[in-house]
Amino acid sequence: MTEFDLTGSWEGHYVQSGRQHGISMRVVQRGSSFVGAMRDADTLLVSQERLHAASVEDGKDTEVLGEAEVLSSLPEHSFVEGEVEGRLVTFTKRYQGKSSTSIWVEGKANLTFETPGHAVHYRGVLSQDGDLLTGMWRIPPQHSDGDLLRDRFELRRSPTA
Repeated sequence: MTEFDLTGSWEGHYVQSGRQHGISMRVVQRGSSFVGAMRDADTLLVSQERLHAASVEDGKDTEVLGEAEVLSSLPEHSFVEGEVEGRLVTFTKRYQGKSSTSIWVEGKANLTFETPGHAVHYRGVLSQDGDLLTGMWRIPPQHSDGDLLRDRFELRRSPTA
């Protein structure tokens, strides 16, 4: 059995495109495993991205399509399931519902698409007292030529009532 019990409520944020986005999590731990729910405070994300076209010959980015405005809408709620091993915590967050993304490139066609709930993988380390969890999140590419998305997160145990 692990020395840390994550059971309870946690508040914090993740970082994406240089911005912090609030999250809260409530989990119940049994042994080294835990399950629960997470809520995103920010479900509408706006970013500026540089889009590239890949060359068929060598597979490398060769043409800049332009600066794009990207608007993503995420489901508010997700399920979490994870493991605790010593101070190492790993869990997967699975969004419940569809995500929608719209991409606007000036002077080019606009694109909007929906995807079913996607998964985000978290890996972090608990502080010595077990009240702060910090680490990295990542979203694997959805297709072979896609990009891996990743950045930091922090969750702090909420004080008990």
